Amino acid sequence: MKKVLFILTTVIILSSCATSREGGISRSDERKQRKLAEQEMIKSAVESRRFIVKFEHFYPAHGGIINLYPKYNYIVVDGEKAIINAAYFGRQYDLRPIAGFNMHGKTMRFEADPNYRGGLYEITMRVANGKNSFDVDLAIGKDGNCTASIANAKTDFVRYRGYIVPIKEKGKDM
Repeated sequence: MKKVLFILTTVIILSSCATSREGGISRSDERKQRKLAEQEMIKSAVESRRFIVKFEHFYPAHGGIINLYPKYNYIVVDGEKAIINAAYFGRQYDLRPIAGFNMHGKTMRFEADPNYRGGLYEITMRVANGKNSFDVDLAIGKDGNCTASIANAKTDFVRYRGYIVPIKEKGKDM
């Protein structure tokens, strides 16, 4: 009787271990599929020039790090249109004080590195409106992390770190 009970218990334990392992494999496959889908969304957003870069950190030219609110600090690129809204702390070469960048303009030059090396998109663009122009360099990783640098004749060179959010097309659900 003890042998039958031992064999029955062993079979139940082995079957329960086998089913939980199969569930773990399917979860890891699901995670991989979700990650690949996110990477494809980021790739299509960069290629179609429809994305938002939300900034989390600001690195002034003199050193240090400043945490930012992504809700208020961003760059929007929607085809030919661009919006830059970002905080600024640093030297300025203008009579009026500059506390941030707030500009609606057009992308006059948009150059994306055609060699997608190691999962990094390198984009150089000039955003201009009638009065101001900014040179913006973006490095976007395939996982959505992004570094940006903004240069202007009236300010120091500054860097930002954040993440990219694809803009959904009207009528399509990404």
